[in-house]
Amino acid sequence: MNIPVLICEDSFQFAWAKALFALRENKWRAWNLVVQISTPELFDNDINESLTTFSKSQGLIKPKDVAHTIFPQTFYKTGMARPVFYKKYMKFFKYSRNRPHSGWGTYFERMIKYKSPNQKSTDQLGSIIDNINSWTTNYGASFVMVIPYPHSDVNKTMGAPCLNYVTVQVEYADKSCKQKKINLLAVYRNHDFLQRAYGNYWGLCNLLKYIAFETDSHVGMLTCISSRADVPKKREELLKIAKSILEVSP
Repeated sequence: MNIPVLICEDSFQFAWAKALFALRENKWRAWNLVVQISTPELFDNDINESLTTFSKSQGLIKPKDVAHTIFPQTFYKTGMARPVFYKKYMKFFKYSRNRPHSGWGTYFERMIKYKSPNQKSTDQLGSIIDNINSWTTNYGASFVMVIPYPHSDVNKTMGAPCLNYVTVQVEYADKSCKQKKINLLAVYRNHDFLQRAYGNYWGLCNLLKYIAFETDSHVGMLTCISSRADVPKKREELLKIAKSILEVSP
């Protein structure tokens, strides 16, 4: 049961498609699914449109909506000041609480406004960026953004965030030790490959690119570990889409 399943691809879209076939071979569920994406910048709009069209036709959550729970790309313009970006996002976040699935989609909000039991708010993401920017040498460390609240989420099997934490890994980009590179490691306790995983990978890639830009770093790799991954339904339909993705040259 606990033998890891490893997927390594350049783009998150190909990685998602490969993972679906791996899940089929494991009766549509797997423990310890490890997906590594070496080039998070790669993005095929035609593939994305096909997934979006499928999601709409089946009444599923659209990939873009899932991705925005991790990094709200729509509200960010390259170089935008952090307070402006956060303000735009929080305005939307408050509006989204009145929409369907209002109890879901709090990942980015918890990254920038993580509340302790005494309700004190911490900007985990901003603090990490500031810490990286304050360094001058000795790159080679990890920073963690925690998503669940220990006092309310950790004992829930349903209704708690599926994303456990995101680790920001900093290393030298080359032997000259003059440039740094940012990698991300994300760990999920449970991963739905019908509605969530594709958008999760997309959002994490965008988050990685944001952190790299804000810290004047190279974009590294994204590694995502799903403690448990499954495809609850629409399996054959998803396989057709995955097959069409893998038939396209990356």
